[in-house]
Amino acid sequence: MSQHHVSETDVIVIGTGAAGLAAALSARHAGADVVVLERSEKLGGTTAISGGVPWIPCNHHMHEVGSSDTRAAALTYLRRQSLGRMDDEMIETYVDAGVDVIKFIEAETDIRFRALQWPDYHPELPGGTFGRSLSAGLFPGNDLGELRPRLRSSLTFPIPISSNDLEDGVDIFDPAIIGDRLEKGLVGVGNALVAGLTKAVVHKGATILFGMRAQSLVMDEGAVVGVRGDHDGVPFEIRARRGVIIASGGFEWNAALVKDLLRGPHQGAASPPDNQGDGLLMAAEAGAALANTDEAWWMPIMKIPGEEYDGQPAIRFAVTELTKPGSIMVNRAGQRFVNEACNYNDLGRSFFQFDAQTFDYPNQDAWIIFHQAYLDRYPVMTRYPGDPLPNWIEQAPTLAALADRIGVDPVGLERTVEQFNIFARDGKDPAFHRGESRYDRYHGDWALEGSHQTVGVLDQAPFYACRVYPGVLGTKGGPKISARAEVQSLRGGKIAGLYAAGNAAASITGMAYPGAGGTIGPALVFGHIAGREAAARTNRQ
Repeated sequence: MSQHHVSETDVIVIGTGAAGLAAALSARHAGADVVVLERSEKLGGTTAISGGVPWIPCNHHMHEVGSSDTRAAALTYLRRQSLGRMDDEMIETYVDAGVDVIKFIEAETDIRFRALQWPDYHPELPGGTFGRSLSAGLFPGNDLGELRPRLRSSLTFPIPISSNDLEDGVDIFDPAIIGDRLEKGLVGVGNALVAGLTKAVVHKGATILFGMRAQSLVMDEGAVVGVRGDHDGVPFEIRARRGVIIASGGFEWNAALVKDLLRGPHQGAASPPDNQGDGLLMAAEAGAALANTDEAWWMPIMKIPGEEYDGQPAIRFAVTELTKPGSIMVNRAGQRFVNEACNYNDLGRSFFQFDAQTFDYPNQDAWIIFHQAYLDRYPVMTRYPGDPLPNWIEQAPTLAALADRIGVDPVGLERTVEQFNIFARDGKDPAFHRGESRYDRYHGDWALEGSHQTVGVLDQAPFYACRVYPGVLGTKGGPKISARAEVQSLRGGKIAGLYAAGNAAASITGMAYPGAGGTIGPALVFGHIAGREAAARTNRQ
């Protein structure tokens, strides 16, 4: 359907990530006519470039990996990480609704989830466990038909792989395996989740319109009754008989909002550049209460000079580079400052350490340091073992010479590596406890034993370095929502006809990232709730 022929519908959904697609699926299931507006020409938002894993406590697949869960354990675990910033009703709704939302998606789409052995991000905390993270596996991308070319590609996952592959022992570097998957048109990780949801949404009759930037809400006597925006320089207005659902992602690419709202040094976002806070701005204009705007899904990032994504400098996750044995991360003093193998969100916070004496963030100039044995065995971004050394990896015959090359204190670096090696030979890290958590070892080298999966000496010259920056996967602040995904008014109560979910809404987990999929899990659950609630609404309620 052409956007020029759409002037009114029951429910308008803004965004085609996990939250928007879950909302559209739910609203269609409830009998509402649905139009989905996507600002870009690509499908899937941040979800498409992610690992595509939802974190769902008490899910019905956990027993398949020998795990179990209870409502009490899940709530205990979440509350332990609240530090006063989670709302009990919201996390209870999430835990209580999650398993039914996953069952609904499995019933209404061709997606079949599988529990992963992936531990929670703090599995040793009370209530922590494993198996709450789910994988959508591989999905036949060609099932999308004419929408297949619109599926947003990922820098981090450029080939069809699945979170299942690691646990199944699949060699994802085997050209025959990847070639077979490509030939079959299979897509993995975030693309698989987006493709599965999109196929169902379109099959059930929702309309997805691309190049449609929603910019303001149409109000009538305090209620939201539609959306205005821009399509290739031409204004549009679409009315919504029942409700509007904001699921347009975060504001991490809006420099002014980042400067005004986000805490800490921030040097790049590993998300689509269209995430410019359109949803937050529209909701704020309509009188919405905002919450959690100083928080993001923090992460260390890396950059390859000259590489671009959607016309912007490309940003890459730095996860496995920091967790394999034979590497450490140091600041400009040559000192380690964090357990490099801990979850990337909490690791990302370590860049915020403030030095009151120098009025500075001493950790924001950080480097991963590794030795020859590491380079011979593990990938570093796009460089694989056996490849020539790219110009973005610094090399030197000694640690002191390497430190001079990268502007790090040579005495500090030599002392740090010397101290680290003493204990690393035994797989120990008394300074930062790397390797002690089950989570630390999950992204390590499974061919090794115990803590050696992530803790190993650096003693084989030459030595190498790569710059690591503080960055975000996405922001997690926006309009505050109720347990029914209703956007709350700054003056109290709700804004009638307006709902939000995903990174466009204030995160229900506050500053915490409970486990792999802690972004997508709530996006699916509250997206689903938003779709159901909007579909059931009649105007003026």
